[in-house]
Amino acid sequence: MVEAIISGALLGLLMASVFVSGGALIVTQYIKPESSLIKFLNSRRRPTVFVLSMIVLIYILWSVVGIIHGAAFVLIEKLNPLNGLGSPNLFFTLLTLAIPAFTTIIIAYTKKPALLKTLPIILIFVGIFGWMLPYTLN
Repeated sequence: MVEAIISGALLGLLMASVFVSGGALIVTQYIKPESSLIKFLNSRRRPTVFVLSMIVLIYILWSVVGIIHGAAFVLIEKLNPLNGLGSPNLFFTLLTLAIPAFTTIIIAYTKKPALLKTLPIILIFVGIFGWMLPYTLN
């Protein structure tokens, strides 16, 4: 269980680095100098502190997501050790595929142009938590 938590946290940090770098590339296209958020951040003394604190928060949140996935894998492995879809645990991979599927549907419904930009991050999430985590723990 300790290995699953550590492995999940490390893979969460890997996902956080993908999310921060890819998210920055996506978000910069939508931010305009006239937006109220940019005006609010510029009126404050240190917008750099805000940005860095957001990045730290993102890394912490993705680590927690990785820890939850690692613990869930260990619990599901005990209940259902069946393999499939190129993964050591079919049920865990299917559960992990459900999250990006719902995210893709929501993004496609709300902002169709953003779907192609966010799809690589979603697919990397599937690769890291759907396949890399089970193979790391087996």
